[in-house]
Amino acid sequence: MDAEIRDVDYGSAHEAAQNVCSGVHELIPTDLHDLVHYAVMAGYASALRDLEAGKLDDQVRKRATFLD
Repeated sequence: MDAEIRDVDYGSAHEAAQNVCSGVHELIPTDLHDLVHYAVMAGYASALRDLEAGKLDDQVRKRATFLD
């Protein structure tokens, strides 16, 4: 996975990581929390790049039928 987080994606990736990690912040060591937080940010930013590039269009369309 490309772990580079573009400036344009940083804010939303950071917010997503805060949401995911908020429930475990006090339960795990700080170093582990930081690692998990960054991994979530990297994954979220990667997904944003994939969405932007159209790599997930088929999956989005397929899941959208569940909402109809």
